[in-house]
Amino acid sequence: MNKIDSHQLTTVLFLSGAWSVICIPCLYGNSQLFAVAVSCVLQILLCFPVLALKPETFIHQIRKNKLLGFIFIVFFIICGANGFSQLWEAAPPQLLPSSGKFTAAVLIACTCFYTSSAGLRTTAKAAPVMMSLFVISLFVLILGAWKRADLNRIAFQTENLSSGIRTYFSLSGELPAVWVLSDSLRKNRKSSVNSYLIAKALFCILILFFSIATGGRLSTLNGYPFFTLTALSQPLQGQRADALYILVFVMLHILHITLQTGMIEHIAEQMFPIAEKWSAPVSLIFMLIPAYLFSSAFLESVIFWCLPVLIFLIPLGIRIQQFFRSMHKKEFSHEII
Repeated sequence: MNKIDSHQLTTVLFLSGAWSVICIPCLYGNSQLFAVAVSCVLQILLCFPVLALKPETFIHQIRKNKLLGFIFIVFFIICGANGFSQLWEAAPPQLLPSSGKFTAAVLIACTCFYTSSAGLRTTAKAAPVMMSLFVISLFVLILGAWKRADLNRIAFQTENLSSGIRTYFSLSGELPAVWVLSDSLRKNRKSSVNSYLIAKALFCILILFFSIATGGRLSTLNGYPFFTLTALSQPLQGQRADALYILVFVMLHILHITLQTGMIEHIAEQMFPIAEKWSAPVSLIFMLIPAYLFSSAFLESVIFWCLPVLIFLIPLGIRIQQFFRSMHKKEFSHEII
């Protein structure tokens, strides 16, 4: 897989994370704004062990212990499956009619196969164009929502805080990519990761803020705050921006799935170079199967429990092991002297 720089990594991770924000299933209330901020801080803290390791550590580890590589491959398959499950459950009727959801997902999977076969670097190079379109759609969304917003509906609350933290945290399946791509990114890792996490949290807070400000208590009764907000936010009278939002929805979904297949391809290439050619199509097939069998709520629960292990406990264990080895070498060198 080709190398990408820090700005490209930040953009790709943010756009993949923005897809997850769009697919947030429900709004608990004002406390969810604070919950997103708390989750963002927790994720920054959980990334400390990964950022403390050398960039090439992950590659060395999966080459020595292929079980670790398989664990990450399964995780990214689950994340991809969750992406397809979210597509079926969250997509507006204009995009995926109820009678053709699986067919549409297969067609999008074929598109993802094409984009992943070109390599993650190609996707990263196209990310600024996607980012420009995303920013335009966000501007249109805010412009329409601002006319209907009532800031008096925003008040600090603490009820359902834990539910909000869990929901946001379970939609961060792209986070382990920070460690997987460490060998590609040797400079500005910390600033790149923090920029992505903060930008994603701000986008989520923005969506939830305007959902509450425009819909009030009714916003907590409807599913998927983003699509509720887009229905209420129409910037020009007589002109609807639905086509723009649907375009962004599909674009982000393709990038999200391409990132998962790119991670699998990168890991497979390091473990079994001969498997690189087949890793993308096989992984897409394996993503569609659990997506069809399980709900996004179940898949998000699996992601929620796996994330702390993959991005904190395993890197922390490796860092502690490296520390004791270095101490042992120092003691041994002193004995020789």
